[in-house]
Parts: sequence; C-alpha cells; structure tokens
Amino acid sequence: MQTVNSLTLFLCCGVIAVVYLNKKMEKESVKDAAMHTLENQKESGRRAFWLLALYGLLAVRAIGFGDIPGGVNQDGAMGAVDAKALAMYGTDRFGTFMPAHFRAWGYGQMSALLSYLTVPFIKIWGLNSFAMRIPMLIASLMGAGSIYGIVKKVYNERTATAAFLLLAVNPWHFMQSRWALDCNLFPHMFVIALYFLIKGIEKKKNFYFSMVFFALCMYSYGVSFYMVPFFLSAASVLLLWQRKVSIWEMTVCVLIYFGIAWPIYGTMFVNFMKWDTITLPFVTMESFKENVRAADILFFSEHIGKQLLINIQALVNVVFLQKDDLPWNCVRGFGAMYQCAMPFIILGAVLVFRRAFGGKGDKNDNNKIPNTRTACQLLVFYWIFGLLTGIMINSVNVNRINIIFYIHIIFASVGISFVVVRWRTAFAIIFAVFGIQSILFFHQYFTSWAHEISDAFYEDFVSAMEYAGEYNSDFYCITPDTQYEGAYNVTEILTLFVFDIDARYFQGESDYFQYKEIAYRERFTYSNPTVIDRNTLYVFKSSDQNRFPDNEFHVMIFGDYGTAVPWACYYNERIPDWRRKS
Repeated sequence: MQTVNSLTLFLCCGVIAVVYLNKKMEKESVKDAAMHTLENQKESGRRAFWLLALYGLLAVRAIGFGDIPGGVNQDGAMGAVDAKALAMYGTDRFGTFMPAHFRAWGYGQMSALLSYLTVPFIKIWGLNSFAMRIPMLIASLMGAGSIYGIVKKVYNERTATAAFLLLAVNPWHFMQSRWALDCNLFPHMFVIALYFLIKGIEKKKNFYFSMVFFALCMYSYGVSFYMVPFFLSAASVLLLWQRKVSIWEMTVCVLIYFGIAWPIYGTMFVNFMKWDTITLPFVTMESFKENVRAADILFFSEHIGKQLLINIQALVNVVFLQKDDLPWNCVRGFGAMYQCAMPFIILGAVLVFRRAFGGKGDKNDNNKIPNTRTACQLLVFYWIFGLLTGIMINSVNVNRINIIFYIHIIFASVGISFVVVRWRTAFAIIFAVFGIQSILFFHQYFTSWAHEISDAFYEDFVSAMEYAGEYNSDFYCITPDTQYEGAYNVTEILTLFVFDIDARYFQGESDYFQYKEIAYRERFTYSNPTVIDRNTLYVFKSSDQNRFPDNEFHVMIFGDYGTAVPWACYYNERIPDWRRKS
C-alpha cells in the first residue's frame, strides 16, 4: 500500500510541475509572431529548466515516501494517534477536547499544529506512515516556495533560482520533509509568514496574512516563544520607525496575531501560574502536572554561565562546523547544508548586512523595487534572533535549531549569485561541486542510511507488531524493550499506532475492539513475562525465541523482534484484510 501511495505521489508531482509550468508559459507567452527568435529560444530553455527543477524538487521527495525512513518514530506515531482521535472525536488520545498543546508523554509536552494538519489525510488514507508524513512534505514545499518568493522580491530571479536549487538538494530540507516531527513545522510557518511580511511593505494587506502564520508558529514548536515575539517586536519598531506601517495597521496586526495565538499563550500562563485546566467550547488550555522542558532553557539551568558556553559550542558545531548529529537529522559526513556551502553563507551574510545597513548592494540586485533595504534588515533580524534562540536552548541539535537553516540558504544563494556574476566560469564549478555532493548524499540516504535509520525507527518491532495485528487474540503481551529496556511509553504509543486502537477504547470508555469485548488494560500488557500463557499472543525480543515451544506457538522472527501466535489463534483468529481495513 505504501508503495502504491508513493507511486501515486510521484505521478502527482509530475502533473503539478507540468500544470504549473504550462500556466506560467501561458501568462508569459510572447505576443509577437516571431516564434523562432533567439529570445524565444532562450525563454523556452528557461522554462524547460524550471520544469526539470520543479519536478526534481517534488519527485525526489516522493521516491520511497512512506517507506524511507523505515519503521515509525515514536513522536511521529504519537502525533498521528492524537490526529486520529481528533478526526474521530475532536479530542487527543486521552480525551482532552481540542487541546491547544498536547500532553504527549505527560512529562514532556508536544506542539499540536502538525496533528491538526494531519487530520484530513488520516480521514482519507487512515492511520499509517504515508498519511502521517504528507503534511510535513506539503509544508516543506510551501516553505521552499516562500524562500524563492522572498529572494526574488529582495534580489532577483537569478538569486532566487540559486536558492530554489539549493533547497532541492539541501540535506536538512530533504530529510525533515520525509518524516513527521512536530518541531520541524516551525521554520516553514516562519518563512511563509516572513514572505507575507516582506510583501506587506508594498501591499499592506499582506501584513495581516503574515500575522496568521506567525501565530501558527506558536503552535508549531515551543522554541517559537523564544524567537517569534522578539522578532516581531524588533520588526514592529523598524517598520514604525521607517513609516512602513501605521499605528492603526499595527494594531490590526497585533489583534490578528493574538486572536489566533492566545490559546497557546493561555496554556503557558495556566501552567506558569499552576492553575487548573481551562476548557472552553472550542479549545482546552490544559494544566500539566509535570514538565521537563523547562530544564532545556538556559535561564532555568543550575549553572547559567557554564551552560551558556556549552550552548555556544553546540550551536557552532551544528550550524557552522556542521558536525554529525542524530541519525534522523543528519546523514553522516554531509551536515545540514554541505560543507561547501559555508563560504557562500558567510559571503552572503556580509552582502545582506551591507545592503541592510549602509552598502549600496550589488549592481545586479533588484534595486528597482522599493524597500529592499528594509527587507534585508528583516532578514538580518531573522538571523540574529535565530542564533540567539540557539543559544537560549541547551545543547541544540539540528531539529532544535531548525529555524536557522532557511536564512542560511538565503545567504548562500546571495553569495553564489554574487560570485557567478563576477566570474562566469564559477557557475560550472559550483554546479559540479554541489551536484557531486548531492549525488553522494542521495545515494547514501537511499542505501546505507536507510538501513541505519530503520533500526532507530524500530522497523523490526513495527514489523513484528504488524504481523501480530493480523490475529485477533484475546490477549497480547508486548515487550517494553524498544527505545531502551522498559520503555513502556514508547512501546505503547507504537502499539496504538500499528493496531490503530480507538481512542475511547484506550481511555476505557469502551471495551469493544476488533470484534471482541475485552478492556484495553486487560487485553494489552507491556512486559517481559515470567510465565508463558498458551492463550496469549506475544511480541518479544528475538533472544527470547526459545521460550515459545513449537507445539504451542507459531513463531515468526523479524530481525531483533519476533511474534509468537498460539496455534488456536493462528488457525481460527486471523483477521481478513477487508475486516482489518474496515
């Protein structure tokens, strides 16, 4: 099923690319009758290039989508399980009505926006990794489009093309678009908002659109609280000082922003004041008994000075030195941006700063469009507050500092464009260097890395669970040894995902599941049993295979995990495909 969905997505990408380019060609069609002039030939070549580039950006992200990375990440599974509950009952899996922020693991909460965006796709495709990952892919493509629009607006189409091509092969942008982690939604919402903010300098109504997406940032990742309000404050002062916006327009913007974001601010305030949960007819601001996330913030550290130095070192290692990070964030040896991008990032940063605060900029820049200096100043604010956010968060990794990579792509495109204009031969060299790096990256991503990440995403355990789900046993005993020994929470959330367990059944409001009436807590246990019961279906570590006699159990091994099905269940309780899907 995943392969069919991936093929469908691949073909849809081609259709989207062709339709988009055809419409663009119709709008920009040459009016004169001379159809074979050199200018028209160049225009046809440019359109063909964009068709290939756009299709490449879309199609390469569709290859193996839903299957690579293999297995299921526990955070992505949890977001999808909550999305399924929202789709069916308007609650999370615990029964909280329309939460502004999810309880998640209880001790560590989770942003809610990605789950809300996943609801329609689960309605269409059901609870599976394909439906779970689609919203992040769409958000990533919207983010790429926003970066192209920003760079074209501030500089020119040549520089915007460089940014687009960099995004098409960028390791960070590619990797995060193919699995569902809630915090990776933040940079996409931010650059969409930034695109409308920059457009608003000329057409004021775009300011209001930008506030919608800035508000949505607050539901994307908790780190946004340490970036977005400060960025907006600085941008407001700048725009008011330069008279780009009136007091009235600013007031409307503030009302739109807080009109959308106040429930998440309210949730933070409820927990800061240690109030009880507040439930309104359309949203719940939940009070959480435990919260370990505060320990991740610099100002809550026991030794602030020492932690500051650690944070700066981590920021430099991840962002500038591009040292290897966690396997799901980085393919070993390539970093988030490719090492060869760093000189262009530095050069581009210098050029943007010069344009923003005094220099005349490049003669080929888009100086004919007014207010580009203000736009560059907003880009500088973006970069500064992005770095400060990285310093505020303890020991950042790629996903914690994901907000910084879009602005670095902008810097790199500006730097590359600057070099190519002055040295035409540089284009072939730069294209070759990035092309070779990209080929090596994609090869490793789809081969050795794909095998490595499947272990990190519990592919063997998920396979054993999927096989167990084919049988309608009265009782299931599932090993809790997944992320670590005794990882009960992780094991349970993966079980809820793979078995597609109904939220109300999980809550205990119903005892009916898979055509049997047995309470969830009685039917599913998460332990390594001391005594084997011949009436229970087991999912176990492969090292325990000898505990299940051949005359009592049908045993299947899936790498590090196995499934032991009682023979009576094996012959009598196999669930037909049509019934499982229903």
